[in-house]
Amino acid sequence: YCLIHFYKRNNVKEVGMNDSPESEVAASWLECSIYQNYTASEVLVQGLAGVVNQKDVELIVRAQKKMLQRFEKTNEMLTNVNSLSATRLERAQQDFKKHSQVVDGMKKDLEYIFKKIRQIKGKLSAQYPEAYSLATQGKSEIVGEEDDEYDVMIREKKIAAAKAASATADTSTEDTRAADKATAASSSSAEATLK
Repeated sequence: YCLIHFYKRNNVKEVGMNDSPESEVAASWLECSIYQNYTASEVLVQGLAGVVNQKDVELIVRAQKKMLQRFEKTNEMLTNVNSLSATRLERAQQDFKKHSQVVDGMKKDLEYIFKKIRQIKGKLSAQYPEAYSLATQGKSEIVGEEDDEYDVMIREKKIAAAKAASATADTSTEDTRAADKATAASSSSAEATLK
């Protein structure tokens, strides 16, 4: 809108047109030809270009360039961190695999050792029963390794669960016995009634 008025003021006066009706027709024709050469969006952009301060636009462009540089640096740093993390994760996975193989080997070795110990105990108890019984009696007097708090909690939970299961079993057996007695009593009373 501002550009059109500016164009009207400057170009129409330069051509030397006066305020006659013919000059108005020429001005309107000139205005229509301007609109015919541009799309509506281009006319809007040209109108806004006259309104916006160029210094502000330059400041915005500079700020955007600075932000772009910062984002590029940040992106590069994150790429480096990702690649470094990937290599360290690969190393850690390899180490973990090796360690788990070692632990599996140790477990198999310990199982074999305990199996052999049980076999030796069995042979000793068969060959020397008196000496073996004397040796195992002293075993109960030996104080075992001190349990930590988690072992104690697990043991207490198992004991409580066993007590609850036995109490439930006792209750159900008592209920069953009472039901059997009631059934027997009712059947005997029914038989007595029939006689």
